[in-house]
Amino acid sequence: MLTSAVVYDRSSAPKNCRVYGWHQGYNADIAVETRKMFLLTEFSYDLEKSNAQTFNVLDLVGSGLMDTIRLDFTSNHGNTNHTCIYRLRVHGHEPTSVSMTQS
Repeated sequence: MLTSAVVYDRSSAPKNCRVYGWHQGYNADIAVETRKMFLLTEFSYDLEKSNAQTFNVLDLVGSGLMDTIRLDFTSNHGNTNHTCIYRLRVHGHEPTSVSMTQS
């Protein structure tokens, strides 16, 4: 939890967020760059919970391999000037198929 003993002003903490992912690479089968972005999750960061919070990826994402992610803040806890984040961790699985890793 982000207490006032650690952080004086919690208003710049993110509140509502979205995470997108895509494979920013070259698809040899169709000879074009692939950049279709997929919404991976939407979540609200709760100041009353632990500072390390986990959010699952949406079930409808069947997009396969991704090598790039983007975190969008749609709101924070009241600060009008900026949103502050200390760390973002992303966990996943390595592809099992050799064909998925070839470019």
